[in-house]
Amino acid sequence: MWIFSSAVTCSILVTSALTSALGQTASFEPTDFDLARAFLDNGVDITTIPALQGLATVPALGGLVGRSTNTSTGCSIACSSLQLLFNSTNVINQQSNATYDGYTKSYWSVQQSSVAPYCIFKPSKATEVSIAVLISRLTQCPFAVRSGGHAAFGGASNIQGGITIALEKLNQVTLSADKKTAAVGPGNIWYDVYTRLESQNLTVIGGRVSTIGVGGLTLGGGISFFSNQYGWACDNVISYEVVTASGVIVTASQTSFPDLYWALRGGGNNFGVVTKFTLSTIPQGLMWGGGRLHVETEFPAVIQAFYNLGLDSGRDTAAAQILSFAYAKGTRFASCDLQYAEPVANASIFAEYLAIPNTIMDTTKVRSQADLTAQFNASNPSGLRETYWAVSFKLDKDFTDFIQTTFFAEIAAIADAADLVPAATLQVITEPQIAHMSQRGGNPLGITPASGPLILLNLNTMWSDIADDARIQAANSEIIKKTVAEAGKRGLTNDYIYMNYASQFQAVIPGYGAANQAKLKEIASFYDPTAVFQTLQPGYFKLDGAPDSNTPQDTSGRSNMTNEEIQK
Repeated sequence: MWIFSSAVTCSILVTSALTSALGQTASFEPTDFDLARAFLDNGVDITTIPALQGLATVPALGGLVGRSTNTSTGCSIACSSLQLLFNSTNVINQQSNATYDGYTKSYWSVQQSSVAPYCIFKPSKATEVSIAVLISRLTQCPFAVRSGGHAAFGGASNIQGGITIALEKLNQVTLSADKKTAAVGPGNIWYDVYTRLESQNLTVIGGRVSTIGVGGLTLGGGISFFSNQYGWACDNVISYEVVTASGVIVTASQTSFPDLYWALRGGGNNFGVVTKFTLSTIPQGLMWGGGRLHVETEFPAVIQAFYNLGLDSGRDTAAAQILSFAYAKGTRFASCDLQYAEPVANASIFAEYLAIPNTIMDTTKVRSQADLTAQFNASNPSGLRETYWAVSFKLDKDFTDFIQTTFFAEIAAIADAADLVPAATLQVITEPQIAHMSQRGGNPLGITPASGPLILLNLNTMWSDIADDARIQAANSEIIKKTVAEAGKRGLTNDYIYMNYASQFQAVIPGYGAANQAKLKEIASFYDPTAVFQTLQPGYFKLDGAPDSNTPQDTSGRSNMTNEEIQK
């Protein structure tokens, strides 16, 4: 039977040795990398596991060669080996029926919950994640990694016929002795992080929807209620604990593996599995926030307020805003979500918004951060079909109006889709936010002070019938296509695409700029020379191209029509 080796190599010693050798090697992983030795370093002797013995040979001088060529066979062996190592409590297979179905249905979008992994593995520490990655390499069984499972498209953090590594048990929230940092596991959702810190009158820079996971949001950038004051989530990470492709666990920071640290600040899942984020804490008690709904006649005033606050964001960085144009049950409306970092109602920075009449509903009040994330979550229900799209433009008032006009014109053609709730959500990537992106060595997103301020457009649509998928995706694609084309005419284009809002049909990493993309590829090649995280973890946004190159096409003949013609 299998055994855990009594001579486990201490990960600290391994990391130290590799650090000293980095300057002398072409990659982090040696060319004679011995997978059997890597397993032993994690306490597993694979020569005692019959299923794994059958996959490989171990030459006298090292070097393990996987022999599985059939993915289904490889995944059967991988999952049975994980179950042998970690028991059925931590490994759920398709025969587990209710437990398996309950897990897959817990994803936010139907597209994600419709994916059927061969098994689900729930590790409780970083070394167990390392073993799963090594088993994937040995068996060639592909895998996905789930933090909160809040992506819109299938396969983002779930995988058909492979191993889904669910990080829910990595859910620590531990304050440092001086309370200046918090060690946060990727298995947390943001609501739990905030509630565990608020008793100390502290918080961290993180998500604005309660059920979103720590991992995906932070690795994709991460916009916070407090980003005008402190920057994005990725800019407030002190260090990352990372399981690399060779199974070695390292801590990446400004002083240790600084290139990997830089890459993880917006580079997504392309470099390793992050098993712990050490985040800078900030003092935070109650705040003010909520939403105000306005009728269509007030759209011009709302747009003016949005534009002016975007320009004026440096005057009071405690203020933040989100503007959504939405359609429901035949009604067009604007939702103005306003937040203020202090428990001050109706701060003067919001005077222009607050002066707009004909408010349908107003939920703004002094409340906790966790409470506000719960309100945001209520407008993001699970169990529906979802699509997200993202694009950015230079901030411009007239172009903001063009966006909303184009959005409603294109949505008109799909308004009869069952349970349709479409929205065009606008935020400003403000000058204060951009200024914070240079802290701690900068990030790879490619947004510079000369770029901003920017409009960040997020198209987000919910519906229920799979038969409507093609036309809804095509409508969203048309909105992106038309707004990008118009921005080009007006000199307002910007290449950046926010990963956390992007669709599977969009190429995110190339939008960071050619130089940053090349640097990210170089870093990935150094730490992962066999491209484990490009091939064996195929989901979400890779370093080249879009997850799905089949961009939806509008076949209705509408694409060459003006907005006015469409509305008629």
